[in-house]
Amino acid sequence: MQLLVAVLLSVSFSSIVFADVVTVHQCKQGPLPVSVDVTGCRTTPCELPKGQDAAVLVDFTADRHLTALVPKVHASFGGVTVPFELPDDRKDGCQWLVGGVCPVSQNEDVTYELRLPVLAVYPSMSLTVELQLVDQDNTVATCFQLEAKVV
Repeated sequence: MQLLVAVLLSVSFSSIVFADVVTVHQCKQGPLPVSVDVTGCRTTPCELPKGQDAAVLVDFTADRHLTALVPKVHASFGGVTVPFELPDDRKDGCQWLVGGVCPVSQNEDVTYELRLPVLAVYPSMSLTVELQLVDQDNTVATCFQLEAKVV
C-alpha cells in the first residue's frame, strides 16, 4: 500500500512540475522568471497557431515593491527586432495577475498571464519573442526570450 501511495504521489508531482514549462533565455536586462508555461508547448520552438491567442503563464518573484506592471513584447526575426503592440485591454499587467493584484510586495511570488494574439494574416516564420514586465519606475521586473514559430 505504501508503495502504491509513493508511486501515485510521484506521478502527480511530476505532472505538476513538468506541465508545459519550457526553456527560455536571459534578456539583456532584468531577471529571468522562475518558470514560463506556454499552453500546448513542451519544447522550443513553441508553435503559435495563427488566429489564436498564445497563452503564457509567467511565474516570478518580485525583487522589490511593485505598484505597476506593463508588459513590453518584442519579436525578432531575420536580424530585425520590432515591438509587438498588445491590445488595449492587455496593457496593464496588474489586471493580468493570476490570483493576485498590485501592489506586489517584495519577495512575493507572482503569476502573470500573457495572452498574445497571433493574427491569421501573420506569415509563417520562426522568431524570438521577448517579454519584459516593466514596473512603475520603468525598470524590468522580469524578462525572458522564447524561441517560437508562427504556424
